[in-house]
Amino acid sequence: MKKAKKRGTVVFIVAHPDDVAHAMGGTACLLGKTHEIHVLCATKGERGIKGKTHDEAAAIREKEEMAACKKLNAHLTFLGEIDGELFAHQDVCAIVAAALRRLGPVAVFTLWPINKHPDHVAAYAIAAKAIHLSGISKDVELYMGENDAAQMGQFEPDLLVDITSVIDKKKVLIRAHKSQNPDETRVDKVIERNALRARNTRCQYVEAFKTDLPLAIQSGFLSKTLCV
Repeated sequence: MKKAKKRGTVVFIVAHPDDVAHAMGGTACLLGKTHEIHVLCATKGERGIKGKTHDEAAAIREKEEMAACKKLNAHLTFLGEIDGELFAHQDVCAIVAAALRRLGPVAVFTLWPINKHPDHVAAYAIAAKAIHLSGISKDVELYMGENDAAQMGQFEPDLLVDITSVIDKKKVLIRAHKSQNPDETRVDKVIERNALRARNTRCQYVEAFKTDLPLAIQSGFLSKTLCV
């Protein structure tokens, strides 16, 4: 059977190996059916496994993210930054800007920046600065996903994506990060948030996003493609 032609490229710019799965795994699954997916992961989560050295944790979490991206059929690039030390310095922003120029995405997804985790703040800053440096800001739309609610503030969604049809696939993505989810607690927590966001919709599960498009919410890429 001939594969359907992809309708464009979507880039996810995140701080840690499990960020896509948690914040926007369902949306990534849906977009992967129609778009080429690229994940730019700033760190390998070097500080993310208690009792492991940075190198040991990085090796484990790199394999986990590779497995998750394989399930998404996504292209994965690590940016070589260190967990807990991430910021939007010129070099990393230039690397990401060059990738954006080469890939020409229709949309970029990252994390909501009003967040207690400085790496998540930095991921947004890298995405925003790289879009500016790339010279494609008029051609790409930026969306910010909801991560751990306990870390975040002032998040009132602009857009909701119905992920009910791919909720089991999202669970599989989260479970790929076994070092972060040894007992299903993280799966339960994330899926509960997706269910709570769906309470006032006709959906069972949704992922929530903010956008920097004040006048284009009803006509932007995500609202035309997937939104409730």
